[in-house]
Amino acid sequence: MDSVTQIALGASVAAAIGFKPFGKKVLLTGALLGTLPDMDVLVNYGDDIANYTSHRGFSHSLFVLTALAGVLFLLARQYWQSVREHPWTGFLVIWLALITHPLLDSFTTYGTQIWWPLTSPPVSWSSVFIIDPLYTLPLLVAIIGLAKSKHASRWQKINTWALTFSCLYLAAGQFSKWQVQQQLSADEAASQQIFVAPTPFNIFAWRILRYQQDSYAEGFTYVFNSRPIKWQHYSTGRQYLNHYQSDDLDRLEWFSQGLLLFSPLNEQLQVTDLRLGMGGYYPFSFAIAQNEPNSNLWQTMVPTQLPSPTVDFSALVERYRNIAKAEPASDAE
Repeated sequence: MDSVTQIALGASVAAAIGFKPFGKKVLLTGALLGTLPDMDVLVNYGDDIANYTSHRGFSHSLFVLTALAGVLFLLARQYWQSVREHPWTGFLVIWLALITHPLLDSFTTYGTQIWWPLTSPPVSWSSVFIIDPLYTLPLLVAIIGLAKSKHASRWQKINTWALTFSCLYLAAGQFSKWQVQQQLSADEAASQQIFVAPTPFNIFAWRILRYQQDSYAEGFTYVFNSRPIKWQHYSTGRQYLNHYQSDDLDRLEWFSQGLLLFSPLNEQLQVTDLRLGMGGYYPFSFAIAQNEPNSNLWQTMVPTQLPSPTVDFSALVERYRNIAKAEPASDAE
């Protein structure tokens, strides 16, 4: 999720546990701990694909963050009397503010390596968009109220309600995704990889990918839609690989669950992660190989992330209108 949401969640969780013994300073503690895992963006892993696939890696591991919580707790107990007086509460404030960050990230589409250093694929429950005001605003209101109000007891209750709502909202996202999956017929779901993701800023309208080796289809629908889903069909471009293999490609296949689009452009082999984005706007594309001279083979190059396409907001609004009618636009943009 975005940094504002993670700050709000960390502060809200910390306040729910530790506001009474630690006071308002627990809000700042929770806010800092809540955004700490995303400091991995400052780490250069060597190249653009390594940076892309290593984000939400070790710093989002439940194992690493639990160990870090133990270290931070020992330091806090050494320097703060209030933590020594309330050790169990102090540890919970630190631990929960840290681990709720990757758990929330796991509800998004990107992929979060909560079990690092295990090599299992990143966790992506893909039921909440990375920015969702309906999730974030109640938490923000609660922590701002707690920070400014002189009637802390009332705002503590509001904070508890906001956290409860946030959990219910995540559950609603999972239910909405399940309901959308039920709209697929047995034929559509058979022998295809199905990927379902929320469209921007909501859990009402959804994007569905049906992916096979040589082709994929993209459709849009909404919760409780009873009309047939209309599909746009595309080539995956895997024929352009021409048996090419590399560590970078293997890493992208692992990270994206194989949902990749391949294009030979400008004498380069370009790869796009189809999980993120919608309707022709896919923000994560990479050039991973270039043509060998006088051959049809690919030669490995230092991978380079390509500029994100410009968002056409008018087209996005039109697409939402079509989703509401369960009649996606017929263009193949």
